[in-house]
Amino acid sequence: MKRSFIYLAVLTLVALAVVVFLVPKDGSSGKSAGETLLLPAIAGQINDVDRVEIVTAGSNTVATLVKDNTQWGVEQMGGYRADWSKLQGLLAALAQARVIESKTDNPEYYDRLGVEDITAEDAGSVLVRFSIGDQTTAVLVGNQSQGRKGQYVRLQDMPLSALVDREFEVPRQLIEWADSSIIDINSSEVAEIEIIHPSSERVLAMRISADQTDFNLAGPLALREPKSSWAVNSLGSVFTMLNMETVRPASSIDWKGAVKIRVLSFSGLEILADLVQLEDEYLLRLHASHPASVVKGNNESLDGQLEIEKQAQDDVARMVEEINLKVDGWAYGISKQKFDAMVKKPEDLLKPLETP
Repeated sequence: MKRSFIYLAVLTLVALAVVVFLVPKDGSSGKSAGETLLLPAIAGQINDVDRVEIVTAGSNTVATLVKDNTQWGVEQMGGYRADWSKLQGLLAALAQARVIESKTDNPEYYDRLGVEDITAEDAGSVLVRFSIGDQTTAVLVGNQSQGRKGQYVRLQDMPLSALVDREFEVPRQLIEWADSSIIDINSSEVAEIEIIHPSSERVLAMRISADQTDFNLAGPLALREPKSSWAVNSLGSVFTMLNMETVRPASSIDWKGAVKIRVLSFSGLEILADLVQLEDEYLLRLHASHPASVVKGNNESLDGQLEIEKQAQDDVARMVEEINLKVDGWAYGISKQKFDAMVKKPEDLLKPLETP
């Protein structure tokens, strides 16, 4: 009799757990499943989340994202800035997800929905574990539904799976959780670019104004014929849509013998870079500055123009601060293709000298 009572109590607890998962927070029975939030207890606190872990098959932790004051960082990358838009989208989708219908609670069928436990080496699910202080919630995200919008999910500590009305973007690669964009300066904004090699070989290309289509080689290189205008103009794009493949503290790299690059924009923004190749890695560090002179003058007729110029300088100063806040202290791994485009030597741009 006692054993039967215990068995009945366990069944009651399981039933209550299912009710908590599927029934609205107010406990009413008049609402349809489509009106039931997946996570009613934390939906209103989603902005208070301070830690997120992404775990895949074999309990492999792909990324741990931690909130420090107002900024999110990737723990496995030394706290480097996380891709907030991606993380925000995932948390918002979890908070707003509503249960369309309940699915299997039989572990033998979990793999059909992709919601098996991530301890399995071949698990198709991905676990999103997030914390609000000491409160932790873990959701197994499974397959997208076929023939209808939605995705299968299961709370890690509950047997019942469900189909929800949202689809979740949960990358399974560490780099995809970081803010992979380093810097983006369009070539149309570039006035000068200078490349200096440790061997003292130097490339300097410039434009007089933004209306000038082509860059001109300057200094001794101006005395020789370039291979093509395209080869010279491509120098202006070295910092256009520059993305990283890896990132680490810059202090861990030996920068002796680095190729140095200086890019100056028409606005007065200056970007300085060091580039080194270490075996099969191509590394770069950046620093922004604003070398433009301070606006001076008391002529009343020039007050308006001076105010515009001062505002422009203030805008550049803010841009410098934002860039350095992001890049100072970091070494970025970039692609070989991008690296090669940055470290051009004079002979890469000039036609061969004719033999006398």
